[in-house]
Amino acid sequence: MPDQKATSSSGRDGFAARHPLSMFLILVFGISWPVLSVPVLASRGLLPGGQLPVELFALAVTWFVLLPAALWVTAASEGRSAARALLARAFRWRLGAWWLVVLLALPATTAVVGLALGGSLTTQGMLPVLWRAGVSLVIAVVLIHLWEETVWAGFLQTRLERRHSLPVAALITSVPFAALHLPLLLLGKATRFDVLVGAAKLLVLAVAMRLLVGVFLRATGSLLAVGVLHGVYNACNNAGGLADGLLQGADQNLAAPIALVVVTAAVAGHLRSRRSRPQALKHQTAEQPDSLTLGGKK
Repeated sequence: MPDQKATSSSGRDGFAARHPLSMFLILVFGISWPVLSVPVLASRGLLPGGQLPVELFALAVTWFVLLPAALWVTAASEGRSAARALLARAFRWRLGAWWLVVLLALPATTAVVGLALGGSLTTQGMLPVLWRAGVSLVIAVVLIHLWEETVWAGFLQTRLERRHSLPVAALITSVPFAALHLPLLLLGKATRFDVLVGAAKLLVLAVAMRLLVGVFLRATGSLLAVGVLHGVYNACNNAGGLADGLLQGADQNLAAPIALVVVTAAVAGHLRSRRSRPQALKHQTAEQPDSLTLGGKK
């Protein structure tokens, strides 16, 4: 029997079917912000528990709010086969040489930028650093980053690209992507100034991250690849991560974002050249958007 969209008033004719993105955002923020507020209130002494593990709450939001909301809205608006297709993209692993780019481009570029900023590479204890980084990356991707990107890249950003260009879709996606983390800026004794500065940094980083994910998703078509990429960036940027363990005398929080911009520009340039060569050979007079086009569909 062919798969069909839900026929009840809560499916095809329901709000989720008619306004899938609005329904998704209502569900996500209506549930996630209260959940993430629990460790914030506890850290300020307004709830018992003291310093609760924020990571567990973030994990719960990913597994029990973000992913179910994306799958349910997809099924309600496009049918259960579309929800299965979304999950299938999370396990697309045959990428050939692109895996080398996903795994090595950001760390290598971060190292080069760190050296240019006056830092130096250390080989002392390199193997333990690489081992810890590899194990941490696998755990982070399996538990959270793969499913984060299934939602943000596979569901929201992909839908937005049906109507907008890649940069515009990335910019729009960056707003809820950053906003979801806002409650965590209130942890402890953060002042208003701390929150404002943190929110601005969060939004800028979110825009850059969504552009990076957008071009890599165009290049690979794999949510697994961009989930791994998300984890690799965190390993380059976070204190105690890969770059922090191998670079001395350079701030990885500066080197990694610069590397992110460089890698994004390089992959975007590759996609544009890859798209323009066949068009030049065929002497096309009317541009037809395809899977590598950085513009939106017409």
